Amino acid sequence: MDTTKPYAGPPFPARPEEHRARSPRPGADLRDPAALAALEAVGLRRVEVLDEVGSTNDHLAAAARPAGGTDPAAAWPDLSLVAAGHQSAGRGRLDRVWTTEPGTALTFSLLLRPAGAVPLPDYPWLTLLMAVSVAEALAAEGVDAAVKWPNDVLVDGRKIAGLLAVLVPGDPPAVVLGAGVNVGQDALPVPTATSLRRLTGRASPRPQLLVRVLEAFLPRYRRLCAEPGAAAPGGALHAQVAGRMETLGRAVRAELPGGRPPLVGTAEGLGASGALLVRDAAGTVHEVTAADVVHLRPAAPAAAAPGASDGGAGGRP
Repeated sequence: MDTTKPYAGPPFPARPEEHRARSPRPGADLRDPAALAALEAVGLRRVEVLDEVGSTNDHLAAAARPAGGTDPAAAWPDLSLVAAGHQSAGRGRLDRVWTTEPGTALTFSLLLRPAGAVPLPDYPWLTLLMAVSVAEALAAEGVDAAVKWPNDVLVDGRKIAGLLAVLVPGDPPAVVLGAGVNVGQDALPVPTATSLRRLTGRASPRPQLLVRVLEAFLPRYRRLCAEPGAAAPGGALHAQVAGRMETLGRAVRAELPGGRPPLVGTAEGLGASGALLVRDAAGTVHEVTAADVVHLRPAAPAAAAPGASDGGAGGRP
């Protein structure tokens, strides 16, 4: 689907601030029959909409976890979705807390059960593919967004969306992939964040944005499951992620855990499993995973290795 084109489905409920004025239930717009019908049409297997929850990731991971000898996949199959009108205890990587006013952000979690089609080392691609899909959905709203490795979506250097994946025990493990997108906020907790309202002067309907994200993500997910090499270097999905990633071609400083010295160099590509390839000043290429990094920040350009490539930065899929 070309997500830059206007949505052609049924009309969605009002913008966030309008439905809040009409209903005290923060999830009313996401529970609207037109919204639910559109989500079903995308291909989801189960949809649950909550007015408020601490964390959509925690809620869905608990529901999808094996318990009492029952098969959780029967009740919560692949492509089950939980969306919330308000997430009161949202968190990001390394348990960083993120809070918003009720009804202003799009917060959802998607359960993925690749059932062995995607090797466990390749699971990081799921987060990257969702990040690209969020960026494409925002483009349809007139916002030029880019992906910051490993799990953020930025507009002009400011964060508009964040993602977090958690494993659910099983053989093979399932994945709960959560996303939070700033939609209707006027005020944000940090100056390095932004929202659709701040960027465009309006807050688009959250169901419309959610459908666009899923329409962009689900074909990528299915392709990753069907084509093991699609995310490998040279594959179509690898190229799509690299083409949306603002990190590539830039000097970066990766702050590492355990008191280790930071890694400084040029982010020049993505490894086979979605790790960031950083070439240091001596020309050595380091493969850095999301679990290896506490923070990834810009570094002085002098840190870039001579002759480092841009890894596809600046292009679009």
